[in-house]
Amino acid sequence: MNNHELLFFCSSCKSKSEEELMKLSCEIPYVAKRYKRGEYIGYHGDEVNHLMMLIKGEVKTEIVSSTGVALPMENMKAPSPLAPAFLFANNNQLPVDIIALDDCEVLFVLKENVMKQMMKCTGFLQGFLSFTANRMNYMSERLKIFAQKGIKAKLVYYILMREQNGEFDLGRSVASLAEYFAVERPSLSRAISEMVRDGIITYENGKGRIVNTKKLEDLIY
Repeated sequence: MNNHELLFFCSSCKSKSEEELMKLSCEIPYVAKRYKRGEYIGYHGDEVNHLMMLIKGEVKTEIVSSTGVALPMENMKAPSPLAPAFLFANNNQLPVDIIALDDCEVLFVLKENVMKQMMKCTGFLQGFLSFTANRMNYMSERLKIFAQKGIKAKLVYYILMREQNGEFDLGRSVASLAEYFAVERPSLSRAISEMVRDGIITYENGKGRIVNTKKLEDLIY
């Protein structure tokens, strides 16, 4: 793995110039694999013995329920590590399926080589720990949304997470947000329209304002 690819994790390298980076010896042995659109990069239950670094393309992750329903978790674009937190877990099994959305390239770095780099470079260690901690926060919020019963409850929780001074920006299209919630887009559009009609929020082009906080919170509690 060359210096530029290490920049994703290494906090100390991000402030260095191109000339300084060229002088560093930060190479880690890896195996590169390419995947076509629709191919599985990893399956739920696979052991995570490598750091998987997506360096080209986009992937999606999903969980398949016991009834066979695929629940989308998120899409990730390169550059991005794939499930790095599970590399050092006692139960180091992949929690999701990882599927290529277009032609992808992934670098696989052995756990032992990742540990060697951590011992050699504190910036890499700090960056890895920071990224995995942030990912755990993200997944925690994701699970809280899944735990909400009903589309409006999911939407309200999401709005309250992003609200600032009574205003909010969903940061996604309705179609993208419906996929994020694992619900149908028409159902989500209808929920938004009903909340506007009932005087709970205003909404236009992904942005809005909370009009009635009590009514909004009543949709959750």
